[in-house]
Amino acid sequence: MNDPLDDLMAVVPKAVAREPLARHSTFAIGGPADYFVEAETREQLEGLCRLCRDRRWPLFPIGQGSNLLVGDGGIRGVVVRLRGAFETISFEADVLIAGAGVLLPVLAKECAKRGLAGAEFLAGVPGTIGGGLMTNAGTPEGDLGSLVRSVEAVNADGIWETILRDKIDFSYRRSNLAGRLVTGAVLQLRAGNPRDIAELVEKQKTRRAEKQPLGTYNCGSVFKNPPGDHAARLVEAAGLKGRRIGGARISPKHANFIENDNHAAAADVKALIDLTRRTVKEKFGVDLETEVWTVGED
Repeated sequence: MNDPLDDLMAVVPKAVAREPLARHSTFAIGGPADYFVEAETREQLEGLCRLCRDRRWPLFPIGQGSNLLVGDGGIRGVVVRLRGAFETISFEADVLIAGAGVLLPVLAKECAKRGLAGAEFLAGVPGTIGGGLMTNAGTPEGDLGSLVRSVEAVNADGIWETILRDKIDFSYRRSNLAGRLVTGAVLQLRAGNPRDIAELVEKQKTRRAEKQPLGTYNCGSVFKNPPGDHAARLVEAAGLKGRRIGGARISPKHANFIENDNHAAAADVKALIDLTRRTVKEKFGVDLETEVWTVGED
């Protein structure tokens, strides 16, 4: 029997075993993946999908890791990040074709350079297009789903499919793309004034820097805003701003952020999430729903 790592490297050369996922998460938290690979071409990804299918290995895609809390036990199977050919952007008039590995702020910047409006709000959203499509990433000014014309994905047999917009259900911080390995998207933009677009991009970046704890390890917003309210207001009103469990704390700057302040474990963050949900429910009768994806083993 061949070493599984040798088989993986024959298909995807950039493959390692027992890779700590804390290295691939903006939280800097997470145990090891059995195997971690970086697929750089369509051929590599096709081969990887078929190998995982044949070996019955779970295959888990990861982007920038900006909306993930990976368990301390890590993730079984193969974790794949899309690089290379999946980090490209091209334009056809006011239509953008982008790979799933493209960072959302980079996308916003490239659109602004070409005088294309509609994606300015993405300048303040961490993460990749792939992850952003899964969660319908956005801000109060807009969400990624509103720009989508179609999404490209690959299935377990290494077969490519194009999913048209009318087959995709986007809602607040969710989509029905979960379970698919999204590889890219076609987005519809519109012509605009380059100066106005650039100003909006800079405003998004400035507002994010002013309000969010950018200099810390965190996963972005932890809780979805309940209808007619803000999660941060509820958490702060519950007296939890700055609250700490182990190495994790609720950010003193923004109460809807949890920071890895001192070598936090995933268990610390989960305990802080549970405490927050319980306290807000007791004080205000509101059930906070998490926005962060919790994955992997404890």
